[in-house]
Amino acid sequence: MGSWLKKLFLETRTAVQNVYYIPSMSRLIKITDGNIELGVIPDLGGMVALLRIVGKRNVLKADETLWNKRPVVRRGFCPNPRWKAYNGHIVWLGPQSEWWAHQNLNLKKRDERAVWPPDPYINNGYFEVIEKSDTKVSMMGPESEFSGVRLFKSIRIKDGKVHFKVSAQNIRNVPISWDLWLNTRVDGYARCYAPVSSINKIRVDGRVTAKLDMSEFLHDGGYCGVTSRAPSKDKKERWAKAFIQADRGAMAAFVSSQALIIRFKRHAPKLIHPEQALVEFYNYTSHNREDALTELEYHAPYVTLSPGEWMDASQVWELHPFKAKPSHRDCVDFLRSAGI
Repeated sequence: MGSWLKKLFLETRTAVQNVYYIPSMSRLIKITDGNIELGVIPDLGGMVALLRIVGKRNVLKADETLWNKRPVVRRGFCPNPRWKAYNGHIVWLGPQSEWWAHQNLNLKKRDERAVWPPDPYINNGYFEVIEKSDTKVSMMGPESEFSGVRLFKSIRIKDGKVHFKVSAQNIRNVPISWDLWLNTRVDGYARCYAPVSSINKIRVDGRVTAKLDMSEFLHDGGYCGVTSRAPSKDKKERWAKAFIQADRGAMAAFVSSQALIIRFKRHAPKLIHPEQALVEFYNYTSHNREDALTELEYHAPYVTLSPGEWMDASQVWELHPFKAKPSHRDCVDFLRSAGI
């Protein structure tokens, strides 16, 4: 991130109490080029809550009732935070096993190497808007005393595509190691795919118990896809996660009569933390249709940052009109035509 932008952030930042409301500010901040419309919620981790072709439905799974509520600035969080799924497009750090391993405020979570919840500063913190135009928004997040980083997000619509970039800075005086984990959440029954030539490049994590079914993932025609269905009648939930060594830096979701294409750099497996993968698909369903969720996840390389050092990750999002209820073959044909 340029020094001018850091200077702007420091000059415009104001001293505030730990938590307060901003009654005059719209919670959902929108940008558009007239064809694509995107909305972010700065006080919920700078999450992208709205993404669609103008006139169509949101392709992201998000609670629209949040959009009209007053923004809440949170400058601090307790070391035992509560979790609520706001969904949308969010950014985490990886690996998950180290989320609470590098802090001394919650010793129980540290010693247990807790994998939940995610860092509240990153997930629910207030991201200050430091640049805004019709087609671009940039936000700076809070300094996390749990992870030792702060995030900067830049989102721009250009040439009919969304360009998303996130940067993370080490705010500690010692080196830290993380990856940037970009997570796009969509309806759990959406058709979702990633290009992978061999089933041997796919690892699935899940289990079957007395109350739990395991989600399934197909491998066909050079793609790994999510196979979504409700749990068996005698089970309460169904979930699993696929770890995919994708052949190309891309994944896709077909939802709300649109094809969402997500492109990114393809990194060699040796650069990705061994607990993670370049692409990960998490799928969850229950007997409540509204609970259904699929996460399309991308991991950037795992790196060590010196004090004050930054790292970046980026994606390009494309939206194309598509069939309302596409078949598997419809999706595969489109993916091939799009070079995915």
